Amino acid sequence: MKITNMTCSSCGAAYEMAEAVSVKGSPGEEKCALCGAVLAQWQEPSLRVFRLVMAAEHRYARIPAPPGPAFAK
Repeated sequence: MKITNMTCSSCGAAYEMAEAVSVKGSPGEEKCALCGAVLAQWQEPSLRVFRLVMAAEHRYARIPAPPGPAFAK
């Protein structure tokens, strides 16, 4: 089992994708549960499962780093 973190490019929702290594699936696509945008498309016959980890509106906002210390001369 291979686990990958993903983010919806449209709304920013966070997902985890689990891909089976030993079990064959089928080609397909997965859409975001919140906005409907395509999260992933694959042509190889693999079994993939997606889990919504956190919706974008529940994430902390990005805060810019504070300026470095000012050195007195």
